[in-house]
Amino acid sequence: MAVHMLALAACLASARPVITSGKNPVVKALRRLESRRHRERDGLLLLEGLRLVTDALDAGFCAETVLVAEALLAQQPGLQRVLAALPAGVVSLADEAALAAACTTVSPQGIVAAVRMPERTGALPDAASLVLVLDNLSDPGNVGTLVRGAAGFGCDAVVALGACADAWSPKALRSAMGGTFRLPIVPAQEWAQLRAQLQRAGLRVLAADGGVAASDYAAVDWRAPLAVVIGSEATGLSEAVRADLAAGSVCAVGIPMAAGLDSLNAAMAGTVLLSECARQRRGNTARSG
Repeated sequence: MAVHMLALAACLASARPVITSGKNPVVKALRRLESRRHRERDGLLLLEGLRLVTDALDAGFCAETVLVAEALLAQQPGLQRVLAALPAGVVSLADEAALAAACTTVSPQGIVAAVRMPERTGALPDAASLVLVLDNLSDPGNVGTLVRGAAGFGCDAVVALGACADAWSPKALRSAMGGTFRLPIVPAQEWAQLRAQLQRAGLRVLAADGGVAASDYAAVDWRAPLAVVIGSEATGLSEAVRADLAAGSVCAVGIPMAAGLDSLNAAMAGTVLLSECARQRRGNTARSG
């Protein structure tokens, strides 16, 4: 711990002075990253809180700016180690007012950072066997929760289709609880092109749907390579995906509900389906062994 503190002290000695004003240019630059336009223009993400910042750094994301409260450093030897390894000038101490101005949350947790976004690619990982497709989901909380489920249940990638809420927004990142740093987020604009890409990769395409023609999800074989499409909670699957359901090129799967309820929200439905997929695949692995 003493070695970490000495290294961190040297790092802070060459950094900017302690930041005490919400009008400081560094604080303003961080807060602008709340906007998707600024995130994409600058190629930076806004991360708030100990868990998100350390998860991103542990995953190899490059920090451009870190503001941290001295009290948090005193309580977290692990954080001292992580920050001491960053280049000089990246880390600055900040007081409560400056941290509050930089953060989007009501109760800042003593640390906020700007880290470099990963390079965007429209390609799926090689030999992907499970891909989650978010079909124009508008709620960043649902997007983040589904990214978290995708990471937890073994997806190889998440595809953000069309006007999907930004998986890199502060709210989505908080909901994902570090899942965003563990698998690629692949953008896609047009469903027809994406469906062709999924099928070229050998993935059978399933879409969550509450219609009477949908197969019960528990009766589906989830062990083959699959892509799972989750539609918006407000409007359901997009028209292009529904057209493919009608044509038979995409298979509908449903989750039976008790009387009086017609559906789950997008995040819950996706979590149920991915959980069943993981359960079947674990069983398949046990039988093969």
